[in-house]
Amino acid sequence: MKIIITLLLFISGILFSQNQRFIYEYSFKMDTLNQDKVEKEIMNLDITQKGSYFYSALLITRDSLFNAELEKGKVSNTIHIDLRKIQHPKANFRISKIYPGLETVYHTSLNASNVAVKELNKINWEVLPETKTFEGFKAQKAITHFGGRNWIAWFTNDIQIQDGPYKFCGLPGLILHIEDEEGTHIFNMVGSQKLTDSFSLIDAKTAEIFLTKEKFNKLWHEYIKDPAKNIKLMHSSSGMSETIMFDSNTKNPLSKQELIRNKETRAKEFLKRFNNFIEKELYK
Repeated sequence: MKIIITLLLFISGILFSQNQRFIYEYSFKMDTLNQDKVEKEIMNLDITQKGSYFYSALLITRDSLFNAELEKGKVSNTIHIDLRKIQHPKANFRISKIYPGLETVYHTSLNASNVAVKELNKINWEVLPETKTFEGFKAQKAITHFGGRNWIAWFTNDIQIQDGPYKFCGLPGLILHIEDEEGTHIFNMVGSQKLTDSFSLIDAKTAEIFLTKEKFNKLWHEYIKDPAKNIKLMHSSSGMSETIMFDSNTKNPLSKQELIRNKETRAKEFLKRFNNFIEKELYK
């Protein structure tokens, strides 16, 4: 994946007074049985004075398409959105951090619910003397153990923001590159751009269920055991008992049993291919 982005160079020691977006390429191997397959996704780290937000750049494209269809619908009084035409992120998570305390929240979906997990423990870094250059910036090495993995990071004092991709933060400067020692999850900064003053966090008003790590892990195991549980509950309610669902490809009506079977099949296929999450401890 080749990305050509103008990289903005900043004077050493100057803090950003404007909203800023740092762009990372995320390379990951989600299938432990197929180590040769590398997935790649562009991720944005949007930074304001209040905090930061890390998410797949595809979310911007998705929201733009939704908004365009909604505007068309206002004119024609009909809204038709073909989800098959929308490219969905492979990185099914978002990370928000609140400054100055760097409170970190992991946002994702689990069994048709929006859930969030607060990170209560700070990342303990060991800063090493080794340095090298990344995209024109002098970077220094640091290591840590986080989420069941050993990580190697490179940060720069030229950009004095104690933040970085995913949950990684707390170093003296911005993290430009970080990867686990197995090389299965790699975040590499490839560019940056200024944001308008009117910028606001995407999905900031989405209703979420806040969970502890233990509760999240429990729900994750419940999902693995019965991935169609939400469909079963939905159809057991009186309001949904007479609802008819249709296959998006054949347009034929689907029975409750077919919906459940399809959900279970898709979940099994997903779990076969996506089994190497960033945080082993969260999905253990």
